[in-house]
Amino acid sequence: MLKPPYFHHALYVDASQCNGCVHCVRICPTEAIRVKSGVAVIESDKCVDCGNCFRVCPVKAIKVEQDDLSVIFNYPVRIALIPSVFIGRFPNEIGTETIYGALLKLGFSYVFEVEHGVGIVAAGIRSYISNNRQIRPLISSYCPAVIRLIQVRYPSLTNNIVRIKTPHDISAVYCRKFFEDQGYQPEQTGVFYVTPCAAKIAAFKSPVGERKSALTGVINMDFLYNKVLSIIYQERDSIIAQEFQSPPSEGIKWSLARGEVSCSTVRALAIDGIHQISDFLDKLESGQIKGIDFLEMRACQEGCPGGILTGGNTFLTVENMERRAAVQSNGCNCQVSPLHYYQDYLSGQNSLSAVEPRSGLKLDQEVDAAFLKLEALSKIELLLPGIDCSACGAPTCHSLAEDIVLDKGNISQCPFMDLLSLNRGQISPADALDHAESVWTGRIKD
Repeated sequence: MLKPPYFHHALYVDASQCNGCVHCVRICPTEAIRVKSGVAVIESDKCVDCGNCFRVCPVKAIKVEQDDLSVIFNYPVRIALIPSVFIGRFPNEIGTETIYGALLKLGFSYVFEVEHGVGIVAAGIRSYISNNRQIRPLISSYCPAVIRLIQVRYPSLTNNIVRIKTPHDISAVYCRKFFEDQGYQPEQTGVFYVTPCAAKIAAFKSPVGERKSALTGVINMDFLYNKVLSIIYQERDSIIAQEFQSPPSEGIKWSLARGEVSCSTVRALAIDGIHQISDFLDKLESGQIKGIDFLEMRACQEGCPGGILTGGNTFLTVENMERRAAVQSNGCNCQVSPLHYYQDYLSGQNSLSAVEPRSGLKLDQEVDAAFLKLEALSKIELLLPGIDCSACGAPTCHSLAEDIVLDKGNISQCPFMDLLSLNRGQISPADALDHAESVWTGRIKD
């Protein structure tokens, strides 16, 4: 049986910093983290790179993989593909033309806002909704953490995902085509997306719905923001302000909560926050929710401004973006979109292939054996206290039962089971202490 393509993950644990506190274990929406030998371990098949573990780690032991900024200099054409969230991070007194100038001074040769691609994407979504009336609700493909969540926990809903590229993907395709038409070879153009979250780094490394991303690399937004801000404050007099064309108002707000829904002509709902999304999808999969045509889902609260790599205050960023969108809406919108002359080409490049389901829990490849393990899992779970304290290193009693059935854990990890055995005289106090020590330090006494 062929295994599905490997899930690349942008999040990892620095074991030298982890103290095994289980904050990450309890917050993970897919129960992908365990504490083993006193250190958090992320299970690759279940992780969706939502970043909640990064957000709650009190000792900063959860890290985010990122490309080094120096790699941009490997390319004659160095494109900074920036989302409107990036502009929204800056104080109001710093103009967009100065931000563009600072990015060029930093080493990029071209700056392009991804929301210029929203028009192509929105038209593609409307057409997809119209042509797939038998599938409801259709689910936005915008957030890669949500896509992976559906693949892992709600595989029956993978066919509901809209097979249309995101604005940053279609903008990357445009940038490549534009410079190809200027006479550059594909390998001479580097397209670097400035990401507000870890999930988009992972999606670039192992794309879903396409064979290869049009991006060359992904850069941590918080890191780049600090670089640009430093240049602006230290070298402002030498920055050459750049003329720029702002995306349309609806483009600027696209990554916000309700950004897509506000452009919808059908019954649509917007849900933000990975745990709220999980709760909603539970109800949707069980048939409790009906009559909705389209779902916009953002893993981060408030949408992309709430991403773990944006830094700063989420709500101030949202305010800045809404203010910028209002100014753009009230101003002259007579400028022709940069993508206008490539519209037919980009529309033809706008589709994704089917999103394949991926089960995060596989008890056994053989059906009969899987049923036996499922029965054993149920029996083990009945023995456990059911209080989901995470003292065993697993997030819930159910997940510990899964680990035991899959030979990844032992019932002695549960301190309550040890206490019961201790009260019955089945083990000694020293044995109970040794069991706890093996969970939290990995040391097993002879």
